Amino acid sequence: MTLIKPTLTIKKIITYKNNIPVFECEFHTGVNIVRGQNSSGKTTVLDLIAYNLGSENIPWKQEALLCDHTIIEVSLNGKHACLKREISDKAQNPMFIFWGTLQDALEASFEKWEKYSFSRSSSKISFTQALLLAMEMPEAQGDGASNITMHQLLRVLYADQPSLHSPIFRQEPRFDTALTREAVGTYLSGVYDDKLYMSQLEKREIEKQISQIDSELRSIYTVLANSEQEINIETLAQEILTLEQDKNNKSDYLNKLLQDRVIPDNKKSKNVNITDQLNTAKQSLKNQENEILKVELEIADTKKFIEEIKIRLSTLDDSTATRKYFGNIKFPLCPCCLSEIKSNDESNSCLLCKTPANETPEASQILRMRNELKIQEDESSRILKSKELKQSELSRALPELRKKLKNLEKEFTNSSAIWTSDVESAITETARQLGILEQKINNLFEHQRLASIIKDKQKFKQDLVSRDSDLEDIIRSLSINQEYRTREVYLAITEKLGELLRKDLPRQEEFFKAESIQFSFADNQIVVEGATKFSESSTVVLRHLFHLALLSVSTSIPTMRLPRFMMLDGIEDGGMELPRSHLLQEIIVEECSKFKCEYQLIFATSQISPKLEDELYVVGRYFTEDDRSLKITS
Repeated sequence: MTLIKPTLTIKKIITYKNNIPVFECEFHTGVNIVRGQNSSGKTTVLDLIAYNLGSENIPWKQEALLCDHTIIEVSLNGKHACLKREISDKAQNPMFIFWGTLQDALEASFEKWEKYSFSRSSSKISFTQALLLAMEMPEAQGDGASNITMHQLLRVLYADQPSLHSPIFRQEPRFDTALTREAVGTYLSGVYDDKLYMSQLEKREIEKQISQIDSELRSIYTVLANSEQEINIETLAQEILTLEQDKNNKSDYLNKLLQDRVIPDNKKSKNVNITDQLNTAKQSLKNQENEILKVELEIADTKKFIEEIKIRLSTLDDSTATRKYFGNIKFPLCPCCLSEIKSNDESNSCLLCKTPANETPEASQILRMRNELKIQEDESSRILKSKELKQSELSRALPELRKKLKNLEKEFTNSSAIWTSDVESAITETARQLGILEQKINNLFEHQRLASIIKDKQKFKQDLVSRDSDLEDIIRSLSINQEYRTREVYLAITEKLGELLRKDLPRQEEFFKAESIQFSFADNQIVVEGATKFSESSTVVLRHLFHLALLSVSTSIPTMRLPRFMMLDGIEDGGMELPRSHLLQEIIVEECSKFKCEYQLIFATSQISPKLEDELYVVGRYFTEDDRSLKITS
């Protein structure tokens, strides 16, 4: 038969206790039926195989935990290998692999076996990686940064007995994410694209690098802004060249002074008078302090003016209240001459002096005055902020002026304490200027180096952005192709599942029709004719026929990564009636007989169909309560 990669086949299993075999069984390609009475150890055999292949969270029976280790011989794409694991309820036990036949493995020394951990390390690959490499299967990433393991793959490849109500995956006692289930399903279905995955991985890394470069550049720009420096790589070289020329001229002049001990006439007039510099520095500091004092007085005056405006605004409020209270009082006698005040019908006149009232209502007058005062307050506040800003700027310049004055005073003191000739003064001054130029040149070189770093980072970022854009196009294209392949594979699986369900006994109305079927790896759910809940026995039928459909489609679509291997347990679960159980077994064998490539399907039953009691299908002996699968003696 044709070999489609990847293909996994179990050849033989041996279980040991005290280095003595307590169970041995050979398997063949095609259908393998493990049979025996209930509670005779059938499930234990399948658990041992799954565990040997890398499965975790096995619900061990007590008999199995009494054993030491188990070895299975497998065929990985037609190449023999032997896998050994110590039996323990401890999680993530390592795996020992011998690359060869079981006969050679049993004769080989311990050093010939290679040890692989459950998880990868910086110096060693995991046993999942080793097995995937042997089957020429790419690695795939699941939820987060973790890679899909053999344990995750076997959650689909092994439909175990306890997972009755988990139609696609074996139950996971730990937190199980939809992202991991989706990754495992698409991987086994072959729609997972390694190039797409690597492109997505590279894009995430590039976006991380771009973000890091942006952060570094922001930090550099912030430092430059705080130090009020501007770096222009085009002008730095010219500035350095100019300063180098100036430095060379002064160096030549210094050498001439040292040699001739004479100041050239054209240089004498250029000597700086330190006294004049000192006087200028003192005057500058005094002017700065006077300016600060002037601004401080203006600030105080402005604050006083603002306070006065606020008082006047408050007074207006009091005036309004007073006029409102006293405005309507009627006086019968004049408060001056005590004569009777005759009434006046004119309502728009003063109640006391009868003077016609202003046409403008008092409220409007007060409102006008309030607006004028508010405008003055706002304008004064803006002026205050401006003056406070000016005060801050002037104050920041004071330390530099004081430092300059202090340096000049020190220089004046030193020059007054020690008598020097004009030549010696010129030599000292020229040497000082050379030192200043050297420092400026060094600073410019540092700026030039920093500018070069900035330019390199900007260029690197441009390259990353360009690559990120290219990857986005690649990912978009590959995603479209993946979506097309997904529809193709999923449609084939649902059509095959519908075909198989319609062969079942007419016990479940949805199965009898089975034309509208959807399934989701992420949701671990199968929907048949809009229904997701079925009887216990129908749930078992649906679960096993879905896995059979997966295996069947994998034999006709070579791009699927399901390794043409499947294990089914609990055929009679859910109180299934015997005729239905027998029919389910016969449907499985009938469908497998159509496969044109190498495959292996192992299932366990306590009520084998009489039609299948044939050496073409059955493996091992028939287990009973007195003759259990594991022959453990005390």
